[in-house]
Amino acid sequence: MAVHELTGDASRPAPARPGTGRLSRRLRVASVHAAAIIASVVFAGPVLLVVLASLHDSVYADYSVTVSEWTLANYRRIFSNEVFVRWILNSVWVAAAVTGLTVAADMLAAYAFAKIRFAGRDISFKVMLATMMLPFSATLVPVYLLASDFGMIDRYSGLIIPAAAGPFGVYLLRQFVAGIPDSLMEAARIDGANHWWIFRQVVLPLCKQPMAVLAIFTFVANWNSFLWPLLMAQSEHMMTLPVGIATTNTQFTQNISLITAGAVISILPMAVLFTVFQRQFVGGVLAGAVKS
Repeated sequence: MAVHELTGDASRPAPARPGTGRLSRRLRVASVHAAAIIASVVFAGPVLLVVLASLHDSVYADYSVTVSEWTLANYRRIFSNEVFVRWILNSVWVAAAVTGLTVAADMLAAYAFAKIRFAGRDISFKVMLATMMLPFSATLVPVYLLASDFGMIDRYSGLIIPAAAGPFGVYLLRQFVAGIPDSLMEAARIDGANHWWIFRQVVLPLCKQPMAVLAIFTFVANWNSFLWPLLMAQSEHMMTLPVGIATTNTQFTQNISLITAGAVISILPMAVLFTVFQRQFVGGVLAGAVKS
């Protein structure tokens, strides 16, 4: 009996001390928080340095200025310059117009590919997806030549129309439209509704979240776009903000503090956009990732 008891005691795991599991859980949570804080500092550090440099009234950026030496003189100079204000307005107009056209066109195409049966639908959809594999540089020259033939160079149409719509948005929205039950549409057809009524009254209200996600992605991409506006904008008054800051040989290229102030202005709309539409963005991503 003594040997059996000793053997049995040896085979059993030692009981955990009270509070050990809670302590290890707290350590894991603390390590995750510490990693998140370090990552935030690493990613936000350069942005903070740009902001500090923009608050220094000097030709050269200085990160060692005190709070009492901070000034908004660079921002006043920027908004008092008509050329810079024109760049900001161009960026807002081009990004907003491309976003609106992209969401509208991609939503219509997604509805057609998901709910309308027509000859060659699946093949057309696969061909469209195959175009996502082409790099932008491969289509840059042909699209530029087409824009030149249509007289779009140095015009808003050249900045907006070639960038409107895309296969990524069609694919994203099609996944959501395909998940809408066909019974809803059949009930609408029984009541005499056509495709346009079903699209406006049934499909659009159910796809607000993915449309918001696509709108955010499109606006950010076009606000930060550089290569295509660089090719299309031949004159100073047609340039967008990133192109104007980087290429125009004016007083801004001689003053680092003014350049950093312009960079802060270009970052600010994106920060506001993500802050305002954060719930829609996260909800749209989760809705596409979780199956009911």
